[in-house]
Amino acid sequence: MYFAVNPCSPGLPDQMLRMLAQLRDQHPAAPKHCYLLIDASFDQALPVTFPWRRTVEGSLYDGMNLEGLKAVAPHLIRLPDDTKRQHVWLQQLVDACAGKPMLSMLISAIPAEQLKQHFKPYLVARSDDSLEWPVRWADTRTLPGLIGALIEKERQHLLSPLYAWVAADRQGKMIDWKGEGNPHPAPADFDCWPMDDGRFSRLVSEAEADAVIGALHDTQPDLFDMREPDANHACVKRHLVIASLNGIEGAGQRQHLAMLALSLKDDFIEHPAMQSMLKRTREGANYAAEVAALPADFWQQTDRRT
Repeated sequence: MYFAVNPCSPGLPDQMLRMLAQLRDQHPAAPKHCYLLIDASFDQALPVTFPWRRTVEGSLYDGMNLEGLKAVAPHLIRLPDDTKRQHVWLQQLVDACAGKPMLSMLISAIPAEQLKQHFKPYLVARSDDSLEWPVRWADTRTLPGLIGALIEKERQHLLSPLYAWVAADRQGKMIDWKGEGNPHPAPADFDCWPMDDGRFSRLVSEAEADAVIGALHDTQPDLFDMREPDANHACVKRHLVIASLNGIEGAGQRQHLAMLALSLKDDFIEHPAMQSMLKRTREGANYAAEVAALPADFWQQTDRRT
């Protein structure tokens, strides 16, 4: 499966461990618990594989109504206490997760059992129409958008027991979010993360590019060989915005425009024939009919191979 994320930078384990060491120096008397958050939906075998199975602290779904999904749940894996082993162990884990957006690190003031309880209200979101759905906090593709969707009060509360939450972005570079490192976080004032329609719509919109990429890769994997993974995602995301601005709303039509963006020259959208076509779709013309009517010279001039 293709996830449109670059491999983690070679120095990522070193950067993670340096941050841990810095936090220990800054707060020498405070407790530090370091866990790797693993999204087992990308690799169900990893939490039961040697050597990590010895340090699994359980899944975030333990003891809640999502427990039946334990095999694909987010799992907490404890970083070994022996500093001499940490780098090799972490490098092996990063390598095992290579190409999959399933690994982040939590540096916490509270141990795993308390941390799981703290996370519970955020593991299921409830929209305005009372629909409930699991939230993919362990998927590093969605993590920045989810943290960005928190209102300030929620963000402060979620991050309160953490000194830092560290992950890799789509470019494979380290990103982090800082918390208070509070060893006594207050309980949440909700049992499910309340998600209004505006925030829900923004999250759905942010996830569209990955959904389109997954559908296209299933049938045309060669489309993704011409760019780096993060560049493929940026290309699809950019052209989905163009689709929205030009009245192209159907899922199949939007996927088709993304396919053109991946297969044609980078500036194909600026071609006069394409600009004329987009003007007509903005005015209500049928996308499929307009594509079929594009002149032969458009295809010749935008062919990436020429």
